[in-house]
Amino acid sequence: MKDRFSLYIYVNLICLAVALFLISPPSHRAFSQAISDRQEKIQLDVPYEPSSEEVVGAMLRIANVGKNDLVYDLGCGDGRIVIGAAQKAGARGVGVDLDPQRIRESQENALKARVTDRVQFFQQDLFQTEIGNATVIMLYLWPEVNLKLRPKLFHELKPGTRVVSHSHDMGSWEPDQNMTTSDGHRVYLWVIPTNVTGTWEWEMPREKERYLLKLSQQFQKVSGTFQSGSGQVPVKNVELRGDRLEIVVERFSRGQMQSLRFTGRVQHNLIEGTAQVITRGSQKQRTWTAKRIPSSMNFRIYE
Repeated sequence: MKDRFSLYIYVNLICLAVALFLISPPSHRAFSQAISDRQEKIQLDVPYEPSSEEVVGAMLRIANVGKNDLVYDLGCGDGRIVIGAAQKAGARGVGVDLDPQRIRESQENALKARVTDRVQFFQQDLFQTEIGNATVIMLYLWPEVNLKLRPKLFHELKPGTRVVSHSHDMGSWEPDQNMTTSDGHRVYLWVIPTNVTGTWEWEMPREKERYLLKLSQQFQKVSGTFQSGSGQVPVKNVELRGDRLEIVVERFSRGQMQSLRFTGRVQHNLIEGTAQVITRGSQKQRTWTAKRIPSSMNFRIYE
């Protein structure tokens, strides 16, 4: 009898719960579901940890941020980096963060700093953010997030764009520069390199000799060979920074050592710049234009 009564109570409670759900307003159920969905969607890649003012200053200095820059902070927190860029350098800035609380703080801080005309903040996924217009990218993420972001940086950013990271590197992509702040924090700088791989050819003015330059590349590291006539020598002291290329070649010519220094700007399949020819007691400078054989270009330089 007692078991039958308990079963009776249990069945009635179940029926009551179902009835309450069915008669509850649809808007209330939708609102509850929206809250649940929203909470589920905001999965932060990195927990919030603000950079100190000293680190912020170091990041701005190592990138040499100026008034003509557009600074993107991917994972902007309370907005202090782009606000600092606007205040100290007159730059424009865009901050992106998934956390709505951080975006509210950023907007409030920009208002207090009186830079709302120069900075914007958006609540969105950094991996879905269009960054092609940036001249400087600021990061304070985890190492694995940096590595996940790396292909996007190479794919979307223009050569010469500066990338700065607080604390964490980019794996096999070595930094162009790094520094340590007085409180022991590491700051890294990379400059997005253009692709210089392949075979480049040219003739110097007033010379009939044809020159060939064959280059290979991984990230900003470049190596190759220089050929004139039947002679071939390795290139030395190659420096690639953004779209600026400098190469030094040493060879024997007419019985004496000759140093050739080529400096130019790379624009897709064209390099335009100057060539210095240095021998003992003599130095000449000429214009230099080299053209790449398009089919010789290697697109797998960022792996």
